[in-house]
Amino acid sequence: MTDNPRALAADRVWGRIFSLILAICGAALLLGGAQLLLLHGSAYYALSGLALLATAFWLWRGNPKSIWVYLALLTVTWIWALWETGGNGWALVPRTAFLTGLALVFLCPPILRHTGHVGAARSGGRALIGVLALVVVAIAALLIVNPSGPVTGPRDQLARFDGRPTEWQVWGNDAGGGRFAPPAQITPANVGNLAVAWTYETGAAPRPGGAPALAFEVTPLKIGDVLYGCTPHNVLYALDAATGKQIWRHDPQTDDQGLAFANCRGVAYANLAARGMAPAGDPAAACAERIYTGTIDARLLAVDARTGAPCPEFGTNGAVDLRRNIGPHEHSYFYYTSAPTVSGNVIVLGSYGFDGQKLLQPSGVIRAYDLATGRQAWDFDPADPARTAPLGDTEIYQPGTPNSWSISSTDEALGLVYVPLGVATPDYYGGERTPAAEKFSNAIMALDNKTGAVRWMFQTVHHDVWDYDIASQPVLTDFPVGNHTVPALISISKTGDTFVLDRRTGKPIMPVVEKTVPRGDAPGEQRYSRTQPFSPDMPTFAGERLQEKEMWGLTPFDQLWCRVAFKSLRYEGRYTPPSLQGSLQYPGFAGGVNWGGFSIDPVNHLLLVNSNRLPTKARLIDRAEADRRGMKPLGKGVQSSPEAVRAGVPQSGARYAVLNGTLMSPLNVPCLQPPVGELTAVDLVSHKVAWKRPIGGAERMGPMGMASHIPVPFGLPAVGGPMTTAGGLTFIASTPDKRIRAFETRTGKLLWQADIPANGNANPMSYVARDGRQYVIIAAGGSGALATNEKNILVAFALPKT
Repeated sequence: MTDNPRALAADRVWGRIFSLILAICGAALLLGGAQLLLLHGSAYYALSGLALLATAFWLWRGNPKSIWVYLALLTVTWIWALWETGGNGWALVPRTAFLTGLALVFLCPPILRHTGHVGAARSGGRALIGVLALVVVAIAALLIVNPSGPVTGPRDQLARFDGRPTEWQVWGNDAGGGRFAPPAQITPANVGNLAVAWTYETGAAPRPGGAPALAFEVTPLKIGDVLYGCTPHNVLYALDAATGKQIWRHDPQTDDQGLAFANCRGVAYANLAARGMAPAGDPAAACAERIYTGTIDARLLAVDARTGAPCPEFGTNGAVDLRRNIGPHEHSYFYYTSAPTVSGNVIVLGSYGFDGQKLLQPSGVIRAYDLATGRQAWDFDPADPARTAPLGDTEIYQPGTPNSWSISSTDEALGLVYVPLGVATPDYYGGERTPAAEKFSNAIMALDNKTGAVRWMFQTVHHDVWDYDIASQPVLTDFPVGNHTVPALISISKTGDTFVLDRRTGKPIMPVVEKTVPRGDAPGEQRYSRTQPFSPDMPTFAGERLQEKEMWGLTPFDQLWCRVAFKSLRYEGRYTPPSLQGSLQYPGFAGGVNWGGFSIDPVNHLLLVNSNRLPTKARLIDRAEADRRGMKPLGKGVQSSPEAVRAGVPQSGARYAVLNGTLMSPLNVPCLQPPVGELTAVDLVSHKVAWKRPIGGAERMGPMGMASHIPVPFGLPAVGGPMTTAGGLTFIASTPDKRIRAFETRTGKLLWQADIPANGNANPMSYVARDGRQYVIIAAGGSGALATNEKNILVAFALPKT
């Protein structure tokens, strides 16, 4: 049969087709590997390319040397891969999977016969079938051990619990943002029984000509028997906390024309009667209890918590125009996304402005308004911090100052509001910023809640050219020091540093040191800071200094591309500034830790932090190149897509625009090996990491947006944050795989996960309703940062009724 000329010709065709494939692969590795060598990178890829070309040459000729050359390459590859990765499974994938898969082709009978191994052809076919069977069994076993559905624990009776209703009255559950829920009905023993109790679909959808992306990132409030929330378009709603049935709904008819995305992360609540401010002193009067929100068209709204009707005595028919004194500007440069903060008799707001559009975007002024009347009580203007009285009707706050788009905290006993500020525009070039913008950018401001006066400030980044806003809410807690505790403020943000300050004075409780950082060389940028603040005695979420070997991909080809990209960029560790060459930024502009922040377990003195490990790249380009590329700031007639936004920002009016984005392989997977998203527990007594876990699975993620169906932990980027309960659990959704999870707070063990109808890029919350059941709530609907437009559905989980 082997002497059949037609069969021999067919074997030769298959052998030569395979040799061509090997030659193409070898040429790609050789060319890319040579480029990497010129950048002083690894020699493996160029050498492996040569070996593949030699294999292809001998295989084309039907020479049995081809198999031996390939076997030598595969052996060396495995030895090199194990040496370079230390045996890390995800790191081994791009180094070994492709070449190992190709090795199976050599077991095919036509290839064996073509290379002269006629007698081995039949046994080679059987070996191939055996290997494939082992792969199928291994995948099946993996699916059984790691099912894609919910992780279930042992069924158990409800824990002893008195069933008294609890509340969640502010965005972080307490005014200090600790996101700790006192209910303990749901425990590690019974969390596996959690199931959907009810859902509420908000009905939010993109509007013609409006924001192309919606972000359902709300954390609702629970007051009495009622749950209060908002949609991305600031439609307010009140739900029965036990059933999810709508009680009222108020649509303020917001305008989202020209916005890149619409978002409302939460609302604020105030009981005016309890504060002695109720209209006519009557606790039962209309609007004695109020729900407040800042809107995407820059209004501050106040509605009656009982009916949803606007409070007529607040501002003008229940609304305050927040564009007053801001001056002319485009809609997308000034609006509101985060929940305002009630402190004393005022409600305090920062503002959001779409980053990187112009040199002088609207002022970042912080303003406080009377809870009852809506009259402006004071302001903190970074351009004139000594003046706190409201401006006259014709005056304008100086543009170009840093803003506060995240969530503030308050200690009403101290009379302080803690406001986190971002960086003044433009984000990636500071050569033309004002001294006031430099002084207050990236600072935590402690403001007097009666006057707006600065009581203290702490700057987390000097002369920021990385967009390292303080994105997360400053968290207030009692920090253990020796045998006592100190009233503290903890800030972890995009830089990843954990700063612990005395919230009374702003003085560091844990040491803060200034360390030398790389200097930039962009013409016109004379203010690079020689040092930056570090917190060496607390865990950092910045990641270790990157190395070439940590670059990843799914195949040796896109991993090689990532290695070349890494070596081509300027990178000298943390705080490498943007450059004309192009720089690697790590942590990337998303952090570190973003607005989702972290939670506190005050009983066990644990800090629960979810963080990202996604490097980004930034290349400065001059105005002429920016114009050639058509980079324009958002405005009338300019509707920027999320894809264009991710490609860079124009920084119009400044010397440079910037091309930036996440460092991804051509197959659209991260260039940094997994995990890129982690949940970490920090012991606040020892200041050490107690445990660390990747969050997010790979089943629904993969190259080019395709699902991999591989049910193993991967560690995905997280938008949103955790919530910890007295029952010993930490709940988090945040990852783009449409799941919510529960980890045992003490050990980090994953105990439960459940599918939700959309990405849960929000912070969960929990309470006990009037029916005695503890509910866990998550907003499922995606994130503006991830450019998703999914159904906005509030999902409530609870244990089965007994």
